[in-house]
Amino acid sequence: MRAFHWSCRHLLPLCLLLLGLLAACAGRQAGDAAAGQDGMGGGAPVQGPFDPLPRVSVRSGQSVHVAVSGGEPNLNADLQSMLTAYIQSERGLTPADAANAADILVRVRIEDIYPLGSKNEPVSAGKALGGAATGAMLGMLLGSAVDVNGRSGAGWGAGGGALLGLGVAMLDSRGKSKVWGLRARVGIRSDGREPAETDMRQVAVSAEGSDMGREDCLPALEDKLSLEVLNALAP
Repeated sequence: MRAFHWSCRHLLPLCLLLLGLLAACAGRQAGDAAAGQDGMGGGAPVQGPFDPLPRVSVRSGQSVHVAVSGGEPNLNADLQSMLTAYIQSERGLTPADAANAADILVRVRIEDIYPLGSKNEPVSAGKALGGAATGAMLGMLLGSAVDVNGRSGAGWGAGGGALLGLGVAMLDSRGKSKVWGLRARVGIRSDGREPAETDMRQVAVSAEGSDMGREDCLPALEDKLSLEVLNALAP
């Protein structure tokens, strides 16, 4: 059997590749652990569950007045517009310009918008294949510089590089989906009167998306809260 012919000059780049890929895996795992602790710590606001909103009977053609408070002016206006459009479209109610001209009053008071942490996303096929291909190519190039029994090490270099590249891609796909919550109080009266504080029920909704910040999540949170209120209006 022929002896292994190792060249330190050729072996060093291969060792550096393997160490670099392993370091990337370890660094990603540490980052995910820290992100999980920061995003899901004990200081996170309570999300619920809360009791469903009481159902209120409505009839097509009745008038409705919606008012939203508690949030930033743009958020209040956007949610009020979205909620009014849902009620008009799905329940056939007519928007009223003033509260004293409406049959039904809907009041929403936003209390908080807060991060709920992050969730793991499955690795995409393209990312996994890309990581494996990159690792295989680098492993093959560096493995070919090593002589094993008179043969090039390109084969095992490509195999090892592909496995490590796939592992890095899978680790790098984790913790990318950010979750946000919105908590509000909602009151509905069908007798033309303003809802009292005792009529205001707590509601919480959540939304998530890839690397989604607070501003990015607002349309989804508004939509989910609007649907909660809409479901309480029984035709």
